[in-house]
Amino acid sequence: SSGSDGRVYWHRFATIGVDLAKALHFAHLQGVLHRDVKPANVLLDRQGQPWLTDFGLAHVTDDANLTRSGDIVGTLRYLAPERLRGECSQQSDVYGLGITLYELATLTPAYAETDRATLIRQISQQSPKRPRFFNRHIPRDLETIIIKAIEKESSQRYRSAEELANDLSRFLNDLPIQARRVVFVEQVWRWCRRNPALAVLNATV
Repeated sequence: SSGSDGRVYWHRFATIGVDLAKALHFAHLQGVLHRDVKPANVLLDRQGQPWLTDFGLAHVTDDANLTRSGDIVGTLRYLAPERLRGECSQQSDVYGLGITLYELATLTPAYAETDRATLIRQISQQSPKRPRFFNRHIPRDLETIIIKAIEKESSQRYRSAEELANDLSRFLNDLPIQARRVVFVEQVWRWCRRNPALAVLNATV
């Protein structure tokens, strides 16, 4: 989508993202981790209002930090990397929403692998292609927001769904977003931190 129609389309897309992020933030405020945020759990009513559904795997916690450990539940393709280690927090839900927005924007799975072992390795070690690789009409700021939401390291993501909603709102209001684009050198450095053995091997070669 490009031109005036494109602006309307991406404005609507970001508005849906804001609504979903606010809904997720509200759940977190109640001490609830969704743990299975994915496109199939997002519904649109006749008025175009999005609803975040299916809290069947949700976990209620009294922990102020909303952190959960010890189990792995949810749809593998949308799990944050730390979920594979049995760790879960509100930033894990932010990741799931980020992957959902990625797929809604690109109409392409972030990870299309069907082999379970390979898929786990991709989620743990590889970042999906930038959204604009599939659709050059995606606004750069919107792409930057999505990429920040799906960072491999939770410390690099939005600290809460509210922060994600706020950045999407800045995009909608033509204000500078808080997220910044990651330059190539930093991408390489982060990859090396995630894959130290491979990094040493490549450097040796």
